[in-house]
Amino acid sequence: MAGASRTEGLLLLGLGFLPMASAAVDSCIVYNRGEEPVAETALDEVWGWVVVVGFGIFFTLLTIGVTRAQESVEGATMSSEAFNTGGRNVGPGLTAAVIVSQWTWAATLLMSSNMGWRVGISGPFWYASGATVQILLFAVLAIQVKRRAPHMRTFMEVVKARFGTTTHCVMICFALLTNCIVTSMLLLGGASTISDLTGMSKIWAAFLIPLLSCWIYTMHGGLKATFFASYVHTTVIFLMLIIFSLIVYASPGDSSSLYGSPSKVYNGLEKASIQAFFSATQSKEDFGTGGYFSSLGSYIQNDGTCYSSSATALEKSCSFKMLAKDEWCCSSDVAVTGDGHYCRASTKDCIDVSETQHFESSDCDFGAGERCVTSFLTMGSPSGLLFGITNIVGNFGTVFVDQSYWQSAVAAKPKSAVKGFLIGGLVWFAVPFCMATTTGLAGRALTMHPELGPAYISAAASGAGLTPARVLSKVMGSSGAFILLLQLFMAVTSTGSAEIIAVSSILTYDIYYTYLNPELKGRRDGLRLIFQQAVVAFDESGRVAVSSVQALLDALVKARFFEKSVPVEELGRLTSALDSFTVDGSIATKDLYAALNRVVSSNSHEGAILLRVSKFFTAVFAIFMGFLAVFLQTLGFSLGWVYMSMGVIIGSAVGPACLTILMERANGLFISAGAVGGLALGLSGWCIQAQLDSGEISYDSLGQDWPWVVGNLCAILGGFFISGVGSLIFPDTTFKWEMLNERIPLVDDIEPPKDDEETDEKLSKQVKLAIGASLTLTLILLVIWPLPMHGAAGVFSEGGFMAWIVLELGWAIIAGCVIVILPITEIVSDFRQAKKVSKERATQAVQITKASKAVLKDGQELTITVTAEVKLEKEEVAI
Repeated sequence: MAGASRTEGLLLLGLGFLPMASAAVDSCIVYNRGEEPVAETALDEVWGWVVVVGFGIFFTLLTIGVTRAQESVEGATMSSEAFNTGGRNVGPGLTAAVIVSQWTWAATLLMSSNMGWRVGISGPFWYASGATVQILLFAVLAIQVKRRAPHMRTFMEVVKARFGTTTHCVMICFALLTNCIVTSMLLLGGASTISDLTGMSKIWAAFLIPLLSCWIYTMHGGLKATFFASYVHTTVIFLMLIIFSLIVYASPGDSSSLYGSPSKVYNGLEKASIQAFFSATQSKEDFGTGGYFSSLGSYIQNDGTCYSSSATALEKSCSFKMLAKDEWCCSSDVAVTGDGHYCRASTKDCIDVSETQHFESSDCDFGAGERCVTSFLTMGSPSGLLFGITNIVGNFGTVFVDQSYWQSAVAAKPKSAVKGFLIGGLVWFAVPFCMATTTGLAGRALTMHPELGPAYISAAASGAGLTPARVLSKVMGSSGAFILLLQLFMAVTSTGSAEIIAVSSILTYDIYYTYLNPELKGRRDGLRLIFQQAVVAFDESGRVAVSSVQALLDALVKARFFEKSVPVEELGRLTSALDSFTVDGSIATKDLYAALNRVVSSNSHEGAILLRVSKFFTAVFAIFMGFLAVFLQTLGFSLGWVYMSMGVIIGSAVGPACLTILMERANGLFISAGAVGGLALGLSGWCIQAQLDSGEISYDSLGQDWPWVVGNLCAILGGFFISGVGSLIFPDTTFKWEMLNERIPLVDDIEPPKDDEETDEKLSKQVKLAIGASLTLTLILLVIWPLPMHGAAGVFSEGGFMAWIVLELGWAIIAGCVIVILPITEIVSDFRQAKKVSKERATQAVQITKASKAVLKDGQELTITVTAEVKLEKEEVAI
């Protein structure tokens, strides 16, 4: 049965956009070795190359130009810290745009539409809400990162600083595995759809997108360049999204009256349901002779309405319940194989969907010819709810264990972190909600198009992510195919660049800097020790008086903290930093060290080495991305299968990652045990449930709803339980949050000065805001809004569906305006401020150069002069 189903799926997929009739095949075509059938595509192959190569180069040049303009205005040069953290001063608008861009995968556009096609309006909602709450809740972690570990580049550095090598290595494995899964999702969906739209080779698309469209500008401008690119990509994605929605729900449509307004789509979905229950389901005697309807089992348990024998809706609600896998409605000798035709019992309203799935309804008067017809126009969908649970649990891993989101938190200003993630989450909700409600529902309605036939979009094609392509190619022609291609390209490249810089940061700081070349870190630790010993004589309650700064510098010179004299230009930057940190005539000791740390790094090779290594690793992972995608294509894994399985594989690390930054007494042994043990529980639950449901453990049995739900829940709950309970029973009482910054020193940068809104007291209020807002919004999106509708709303009327579409369009338009306008105002404001500061620095530099001295605001002149005697002493110590 599984083999037949997959064969049929490949047949339907291979036919591309050609209308597929249900007529029997009475001949075959023989191909020579190496030849393949050529599918008709909506666009010529050249358009695939134009987008992948041409637009890739165009957006690369655009991003590089913006990055260079910023560097020119700010008068700054690239450092290893800036490359991986974006300067740690990004505002809430750009942070939100980055979150939207990073979280908009190819799967967001493709698989959300698949859920709309499969189960109706509940699919888009559960996809959107189930993947929004993670971003909202991550706001809590983001603000704690800014409070407790503002020096971090990767969240594994916090793990290493707290728990040591073993736990560090375990979490590195889970983090890199997460990046690989996200990358495979991007390229599997992106390459498949580009190939389906244009005929371009999937292999070429998978290789060229990371290299030409992601790597070059990421390697040139680092994290800040990916942020600028993400803003452009998000703008394009929302523009296309609104265009699609207006075409489907506010246009003339065509003669089929299946799209063009909410009422037309509503009628099209009703026709599809009638096709499923009146034409595609036949008695045992007539089985296989009726019409075709794909994937009846995906929505047969939805809320429905009783229909008369003449297919007229009655005022009676109904639904189907699943029977045991051996309770046949017809008989086991009827071959219910493949997808499209179903057997109905002659004595009761009972339907065999497959060899193991049988459903019965007793709500309608079957003796009077009534039949229960379930609907796509309802939130009452058990399949949709099950998907929602899997989606919620599975996506925690791809946010909380993905370094790119921690990097976004690091890059944000302390006061921007919470707002950025909350705005980003609410804006992102509109992307899958709007996309799937538009193309998913229209795709199901178009299976009733007289020119296309009911097999125009099959379960195999939709599961491969092809629903948007086929819908837009029909309703907009080649222009629709092209703008979908461009939208998909934006989604793939924006997240792809974020994954490249995330992996580069892990490989650079957690592997190279920590294990492959620890001498670099050892030198930094030695200098910090020298500073700590020298500052004792000047420190008063964690602060150093400005009047004592020069004396401290002299002491550091004698202690051989500096390798050589610091030129007056660099001293000018030091005085600027110290002036910005000065409060009431004193400077916090940690801020003083951070400023000196930057001066020291300018005289060393540490920062330069790490910058070169970071750029090298961006190239390594960009090339690896292509190989990974081709490997998965060769294995035959579908986009939907990988998407639903990812929570089982990486969900166990969610609890350990959270407790690392939230629980001061977390125990490192149980943090690593939670990640590994949760994985074992998740895999066991996944396989056991598949065996119980299907009697076997196979690709197909593992790809069912309940095995995914059980596996995902076992993984995430197991990880939380082991790490949380273990840490409560055996707490680590030696660690304090204040130790983190000491154990994670900055390399060649300083923290941006905090303003009046970023005091510890104000940031504590931000924590409360993050907790309150994220939990409230999560409760609304997962409980208050959907569950009453799931339990009691029934099938939408035409007016109810109209209101739903108005809500969808309104959310998309408002979200689009926010995410386009807010970041650009911030960027312009930041450019103006940077230009002003740059002029002030230039003026100060000229004054310093003319005066040949660097002076603090209080009039104190600073000098750092390393004499020949000190150099000689240092060389003798080295010998």
